[in-house]
Amino acid sequence: MEKLYNKYYTEIYLYAFSLCKDHYIAQDLTSDTFFKAMLSLDDSIQYIKYWLLRVCKNLFFDYVRKNRKLSIIDGLENSLQIEETPLDKIIENEEKRNLYQHVMKLRPSYREIIILYYYCDLTIKEMSCQTGLAESSVKALLFRARKKLKVELEGQNEI
Repeated sequence: MEKLYNKYYTEIYLYAFSLCKDHYIAQDLTSDTFFKAMLSLDDSIQYIKYWLLRVCKNLFFDYVRKNRKLSIIDGLENSLQIEETPLDKIIENEEKRNLYQHVMKLRPSYREIIILYYYCDLTIKEMSCQTGLAESSVKALLFRARKKLKVELEGQNEI
C-alpha cells in the first residue's frame, strides 16, 4: 500500500485539486481515496491508477452532494490560494504554474480532460472509461480544451 501511495499520491492530489480547487478538500479526497483503496483493493483490479482516479471522483461527487454550497455546473470559480501549498512544491517552475492556473480557469469538462491527459497520463481509452464518454467525444473535448487553452495563453502574452 505504501508503494501505491508513493507512486500515485501526486497524480491523485492534482486530480482532486482540479475537481474542487481547494487545497484542504483535495487533501481530504486524496487521503480518503487511499483509505478506500486500503480497505477494498484486491488483486482483481488491473488498472490501479484508473481505479484510484475513479474512487477520487466518486468521493468528490459524494462531497458535493453533502455540501450543496459547491456546484460542479458553476465551475467552482474559486481562485488559487496565495499561501504556499504542497501544490506549489509540486509545480515549481513558474511557466508550469502559470499554465496550470490557466488550466484551472477552464470550464470543468475541459479542465478534467486536460488534467487526466497531461497530469495523470491517461490514454484516450482510459479517459473514456473515467468520464463515461465515447472515445471520439473525449478526443473532441481534448481538442477543444487545447484550443481554448491556447487562445487564453496567447491572450495573456499580448498584454
